[in-house]
Amino acid sequence: MENIYPFKTARLNDCEGDLSGRWYIEFYVWNVQKNKLERKRFYDVNNYVTSEERISYANRKVSEINGLLKEGYHIDINKVYDTEIENVKSYTFTDAIEYALKIKKSSLRDTSYPSYKSTVKIILKWLKNNRMTTLDITYFDKLKAIHFDDYLLVERKYAAKTVNGHISYLKSLFQILVDREVILNNPFKGVSKHKEADSRKNIAYNEEQIEKIKKIIVENDEQLWLFIQFIYYCFLRPNEVRQLKYNYLKLDDRKIFIPQHISKNGKDGFVSIPERFDIELKNLKFLDNEGEYVFPSQDKLKPISKNMMGERYRKLIKVLKLGNEYTLYSWKHSGVVAAYKAGIDIKTIQSQCRHQSLEQTDIYLKSLGLNLNLAINKMPEL
Repeated sequence: MENIYPFKTARLNDCEGDLSGRWYIEFYVWNVQKNKLERKRFYDVNNYVTSEERISYANRKVSEINGLLKEGYHIDINKVYDTEIENVKSYTFTDAIEYALKIKKSSLRDTSYPSYKSTVKIILKWLKNNRMTTLDITYFDKLKAIHFDDYLLVERKYAAKTVNGHISYLKSLFQILVDREVILNNPFKGVSKHKEADSRKNIAYNEEQIEKIKKIIVENDEQLWLFIQFIYYCFLRPNEVRQLKYNYLKLDDRKIFIPQHISKNGKDGFVSIPERFDIELKNLKFLDNEGEYVFPSQDKLKPISKNMMGERYRKLIKVLKLGNEYTLYSWKHSGVVAAYKAGIDIKTIQSQCRHQSLEQTDIYLKSLGLNLNLAINKMPEL
């Protein structure tokens, strides 16, 4: 067991609270070669703006240094000795959140990462406006998290759903810091969710609208009509359909494979091809080429661009003056509504939607206004 060498504990010199002075943390450590205590000073406390921030950082640093000194830390040039005190790691909020974002990126799909990055950009701007850019991450507490939540809601006037989304992203990023022991607690865990208003975005079409739209699309854009049928019959999202490759279509088994890198839930899965759509697909002359997409861009080796089908769709149905709540995505909801009204059971709908639970499917159906059990209509006469 190593000897415990003499030392003098670390302390903060705060220049009597004068922020214009050069604050420092001072301690004395034993130098074996000199056979005496050697004074050390750290000035990085001056990286923080307010006295509150400096004291918070200093308290943490002093505690860590004193812990190392009590464990026997000393200076000996004849040893390969890890200068642990100089390497005591601290994080500003900016450093910490960017570190967490970098780790999170490895587990996110390309479509999700920009949302996290946007949230980080917003909170860093808020910190800058409040002179907290260099704030020690350990000093960012629940109260500051609530203040940021208020800022999004009141000053930026974001909708409740948008605010909840930003807070959810930050909660996820801060959990990464908790897991890696950068911080002890997640300040965003205590922020209450705001009640979200019912959204009328992407609502399902009724039968009359479907007939009118079908006539327009079939007559003007056959490729787009095929695209719509993948959405309607298989409950796929437009972004999933555009990335389908021929080898994902398992026509003999009447299934379509949805790989995790294009799936919204980030998991591999299958959807079934209903009989009516299966007949149409088998009558089409698909190329037998595993490297090509069902809906390719001009160079054939890439899928059609993300917004291309949506733009073509909006242009064609503009004449119907349906409103912004009716979109290409609405065909997914329309397919689910049609399936439900046709008596298809909720378990099958759950599987086709690739929901994690029946509860998730139930909530989804209710959001579409399908909160009645149509099976009750089969009740026998008394």
